Amino acid sequence: MQEEISFGTWLRKQRRALDLSQKALANQVGCAEVTLRRIEAGTLKPSKALAEILLEKLGAPETAWPQWISFARGLAGFPSQSLPSSDKPKSNLPSPLTTFIGREKEQSDVMRLLAKHRLVTFTGSGGVGKSRLSLGVGEQILEDYDDGVWFVELAFLSDPALLPQTATAVLGIPTQSDIPYTDLLINFLRSKSILLILDNCEHLLDGCAHFVDILLKSCPDLKILATSREPISVLGEALYRVPSLRLPDPQQLHTLNSLRDFEAIKLFEERSRLIQFDFSLTPENASAIAQICHRLDGIPLAIELAASKVGMFSIEQIGQQLDESFKILTGGSRIALPRHQTLHASMSWSWGLLTKAEQIFLRQLSVFAGGWTLEAAQAVCDREGFELTSSLVKKSMIVMDREVDRDTRYRFHEIVHQYTHEKLVAAGEEEKTRTLHMKYFLLLAAQVEPELKGPTQMQWYARVKDERDNIRAALVWADQTDVEAGLYLSSRLGTFWHIFDLREENHWLAKFLQKSESHSYPRARAKALSVRGLILQNLQQFDAVLSAAKECLELSRALGDQEGEVDGLLLLTSDAWPNVTDRMKFAQRALELAASLGDVSRQAEALWQLGLVQANKRFIYWQKAIDLARSAGDGRWLADSLSAMALEFLLNGDVDSAQKYLDESEMLHQKFNMNLPPGDLLSAHGQIALLRGDYKKARAYFQESARMFVEYGDRHEYLWVHVRVGYVALREGNLEEARHIFTEIAQDFQKDKYMIGAIFALEGMAGMYAAVNKTEFAACLVGWADETREKIGDLRPPLEQADVDQIISDCIAKMGEAAFSKTYKEGRKLTLDEAVGYVLKI
Repeated sequence: MQEEISFGTWLRKQRRALDLSQKALANQVGCAEVTLRRIEAGTLKPSKALAEILLEKLGAPETAWPQWISFARGLAGFPSQSLPSSDKPKSNLPSPLTTFIGREKEQSDVMRLLAKHRLVTFTGSGGVGKSRLSLGVGEQILEDYDDGVWFVELAFLSDPALLPQTATAVLGIPTQSDIPYTDLLINFLRSKSILLILDNCEHLLDGCAHFVDILLKSCPDLKILATSREPISVLGEALYRVPSLRLPDPQQLHTLNSLRDFEAIKLFEERSRLIQFDFSLTPENASAIAQICHRLDGIPLAIELAASKVGMFSIEQIGQQLDESFKILTGGSRIALPRHQTLHASMSWSWGLLTKAEQIFLRQLSVFAGGWTLEAAQAVCDREGFELTSSLVKKSMIVMDREVDRDTRYRFHEIVHQYTHEKLVAAGEEEKTRTLHMKYFLLLAAQVEPELKGPTQMQWYARVKDERDNIRAALVWADQTDVEAGLYLSSRLGTFWHIFDLREENHWLAKFLQKSESHSYPRARAKALSVRGLILQNLQQFDAVLSAAKECLELSRALGDQEGEVDGLLLLTSDAWPNVTDRMKFAQRALELAASLGDVSRQAEALWQLGLVQANKRFIYWQKAIDLARSAGDGRWLADSLSAMALEFLLNGDVDSAQKYLDESEMLHQKFNMNLPPGDLLSAHGQIALLRGDYKKARAYFQESARMFVEYGDRHEYLWVHVRVGYVALREGNLEEARHIFTEIAQDFQKDKYMIGAIFALEGMAGMYAAVNKTEFAACLVGWADETREKIGDLRPPLEQADVDQIISDCIAKMGEAAFSKTYKEGRKLTLDEAVGYVLKI
């Protein structure tokens, strides 16, 4: 029998199942957050219209909506249909590639600790199996956490400032350009029952301590399981030192079957079979294997390293060489070693089996983060890479990853990475090798930059994506040693970061531009300013855009750098510059310069800006820009431009032309497998649906587009798309939702001083007032909008003008032409702040 629950309780559970905060769901359905909070608390019943929106969003079967609406309104009990459920995964725990040997007692111990404590930290030497045990525990208790168990790998993270961003990405939380990642995490986790596994914290202890502390204090149902060689040292932390695997007593006799009961022996046998399929424990080798496992103190990674040599040596030879390695480390003493020395001995033994050339090559490879290609290895290391790489793969010192249509990549097991990096430091080669690594990726960035705008751009996007950890490592080193390299490295990859993550791009550019030394490199600084200015446009920080544009232009002209001059001029053509005539001049000068340089990409950008500031010639300029992008093979820019052109045709009432451009845009997205926000594409689809009166489909397109822009961090495009949801609500007759959206977005545009956005939102508000017979308010807002559009030189497209003409007609019919004219003229006198304030008072 279904347990009797209230609609508010059901709503809260379904919202959490979809990983939505109250604010996020309120934004999606177009109501105030306080409204949703009251509904969930049971102090408010939703209206029929709001209930329908909520049920559609949460997946209730449409055929049963009458029952659900009665339930929501408190007129009936819980519907007989089963609850809609989310198919969203509850975990990202990786599937194990090898069997997990033993550890039943340890898992039981840890589960008891987690039942009592909110932070449990595994400590122990490297290779003792902390990470694997954490995964085993996570698998065991997955069902204990309503919102899942999530694994956050920190081994390759070098900057503690990226901790919140890394966790946000793992949890799939949509990002927002104006909300810090830590706040996003807290908002997401505050009401959820989740276990976070933070793996390999030892190199980020201070950052992890702050991160863990603030999350636990803010999120009452959150628990954290961390792995670290050292305690994180946060109040309330419960420590669990992970022991070695169980070993047989060498003083006792054991049968083969009883030996297999010991975890260390069983692990050695099973891992040896990966190298030699018919390997098994026998009366002849059992004693030697037991001795090896004892010498390695039962440390899993050390045992696995020893087992990996089965194909090269006999068991007796492995034991003998391991003994010799211990003698070297202990000065001949055979006294039992501490665990960390034992693993080090195992690694030292494996290291001792390498040739001198292999050792040099391997320690230099340790500068790479997240893997490398053979080309990169040969550029950074001072040894021939092909033969050495092949040899080290065979010796299990590095791992080879192959993917179809990608260069083969190589990586370390983390413990090998740490050991080899120690060797690099001890050899006094770290500074030299990290500098070579940074210079390689600086050259790669210079190579990539033009390719990201050409016909093979998708292959290059994939290449850069594979190298993100290395690029971050190079940026960290540049931050410490070479500001000029940092400026170039962060700006040359601007096209990549601008598409994948605006905020990380902004982080690095700001870091280097804020350094006083950056002024010593005017060319590099100018380039970085031009790229950051584009980001600031997306964030609608227009004063900062103007500052960056002016300095970029000044530096570029002083250097005679015409490419930089074009970039500075293009920034000045944006909405940040208040005078339309000036913007037109800047765009025209940028076009002339770009043409003289033969720079097709910059010509296309200049033509696009000319179209933005000259509405009467927009189609002519934009078509020329599209033709240039087509000739250059810039599929991504072309796809986005075609969808923007389609939207413009729609606003001018030309659906057939819009569909033509939209079809080609979609074809390009499919051809290039572009899985990134095609915001204009979705918005154009939404506009077509709106014109055809399919409001449900229009809403779905606009909301999905808005979601993508939030995740990407593009405030500008998000606000534009979300305000269109308000127009859908207005057509549907959901006037309260429309009012909420229009006022919210108008305030956002007001805050950013973005005039045309505020106009569009308040014109929607005028339509809402006309619909409820508050015609004097509608007339006033139309007057303000007309006056402001004239001042900024932005004329309405025909489709929007038809809407405003209808508002005017309704107002005159209801209040008379004289009264309308008087109120309209009063509206023309308002400022932006007064217009928004006028709406808020009503």
